[in-house]
Amino acid sequence: MDTPGHVDFSGKVTRAMRAIDGAIVVVDAVEGVMAQTESVIRSAIREAVKPVLFINKVDRLIRELKLSAKQVQERFTKIIQDINSLISALSEVYNDSDWSVSPDDNTVAFGSALHQWAFTVKQMHQANLQFQNIIRHYQNQAIEDLSKNLPIHKPILNMILEQLPSPKNAQPYRTNRVWKGEPNSPAGLTLQQCNPNNSLIVGITKIVTKSKHGIIAVGRLFSGTIRRGSQIRIFPNETLYRTQRVTLFMGSRQVVVPSLTAGNICGIIGIENPRAGDTITGQNVPQGMVPFEEITYINEPVITIAVEPKHPRELPRLLSVLEIITKADPNLISSINEQTGENLLSGLGLLHLEIALKDIEELGVQVEASDPIVLYREIPKTKVTQHEWYLSPNGENAIKLSVHPRSTEPIQVDVWQRDPTGNTLLNLSPALIPESAKESIISGFHWAMERGPLCAEPVGQTLIKILNLKLSENVTYRGKVELMSMVKEAIFEAFENAEMTLLEPIYSVQVTIPSEYLKEVTGVISSRRGQIENVEQKGSLITVSGNLPVSESFDLADDFRSKTSGKAIWQTRFAQWNIVPDQKVESIITSIRKRKGLA
Repeated sequence: MDTPGHVDFSGKVTRAMRAIDGAIVVVDAVEGVMAQTESVIRSAIREAVKPVLFINKVDRLIRELKLSAKQVQERFTKIIQDINSLISALSEVYNDSDWSVSPDDNTVAFGSALHQWAFTVKQMHQANLQFQNIIRHYQNQAIEDLSKNLPIHKPILNMILEQLPSPKNAQPYRTNRVWKGEPNSPAGLTLQQCNPNNSLIVGITKIVTKSKHGIIAVGRLFSGTIRRGSQIRIFPNETLYRTQRVTLFMGSRQVVVPSLTAGNICGIIGIENPRAGDTITGQNVPQGMVPFEEITYINEPVITIAVEPKHPRELPRLLSVLEIITKADPNLISSINEQTGENLLSGLGLLHLEIALKDIEELGVQVEASDPIVLYREIPKTKVTQHEWYLSPNGENAIKLSVHPRSTEPIQVDVWQRDPTGNTLLNLSPALIPESAKESIISGFHWAMERGPLCAEPVGQTLIKILNLKLSENVTYRGKVELMSMVKEAIFEAFENAEMTLLEPIYSVQVTIPSEYLKEVTGVISSRRGQIENVEQKGSLITVSGNLPVSESFDLADDFRSKTSGKAIWQTRFAQWNIVPDQKVESIITSIRKRKGLA
């Protein structure tokens, strides 16, 4: 499985990690460890995927930077140390054994994919070569000899075969990471065994929409054997589907096969409305089975565009296509602006959205898109506690609650709900709450957090504590609408007293430039409300690290190119949500309300 390194496709990396047991992390020999490298390694360690390292573009160290053999070795050492620092820190977080990489252990390879050569230290010793020999090949214009004597496929395949685990070896320790059922239950033992004769269990990681065979659900076959004609279902739903085809992916090609066994990555045709993250089982499900742990993403959608068909008659088709692509890529979110009727599509970045628009057109709908819009979140400025009861519309139920912005206190018990925007609902009421009432209260919580009072942006990073609750003894007086309305309005009253402000998404940015352009690059970042966090010398190059608001990033590429004569290499990735400066809040709220038709 090959995944793009660009931050806008970090979701693809995260989903791929669920399907594999080992990963080759590719690092540029000149740029070294960048912001996105950390994201890739974090995804790997979190999913218990063992990494090995390939340091690529070594030719640039020789031809462009003209480093000596000793300087090249020092550069390699620095990259390996940086990678191991990341692996070690994350291994502690996830309670893993240390998977540090080392040339001596044959877990690091060096080379040039462009010129198709590579080596490991083991190979160099076997061939009785030194790095100075490689430098001479470039000096003598004998690059083709390198690819003949040190073909790139050999060290890469050797690392995979010798260092990365097989599915049978990996599943015993990976199961607890990707599946939260009871390990010693029949289902837990089935997943750990990776046995083709056990019950069928598949974790879907990717949906292929552009195929002559139709929609293909691609995933890791953790247990059992899947065949054409197999009865399968999206667990825990009871609806059964018949497998129409089973495919094996060979690079970009798909090969239809009669069956595949546990440990493989399979394509399944015949499931209706599959989504990345679904759990597929057969008719017979082992006792104790629960769905796979939800795939969690490091980055989140922060940019939105409005999309409309060029021909109005194609609107129904557009809605259908938006549903297809958002199922295939959960990092895309489709919604409708209720005030304006616009179809909105949110993604991780501009490139992510550009590719999504291309996918829409390849699925048969010509579209037009608006300029990008940044997503904001609303948040209370201060903690507010309600001392008076807030009544339901019929006056038969009552609640007291408090709201807390960005609460840092540990929360271990009585958590009723957490949502993707960082909001938490905590119940501290001594009252005994029936399950039906609890569900209604949670629905009211979601309703309140969906659109804040300032400009109908989602509320984020807010803790709601239910301090006390009175419910009518008459079931008819505590219906869902009554409780939902009570909770929503109580939260909104607290928001009004807490005062609300906005959170804005922040990108971390990393720029590598020749040293003479340092002033220009720091000036570009600072002029966009950005902050410089670190400046590091890397040979003749300098790497500048900092952060800046997503709203200030749209023409960043043009600015960097013009100020550095095209010599800047940069990455941006979502880092965090920050409070919008007071002097900016009012104008942003006015702009959002006008766009949404709320003004």
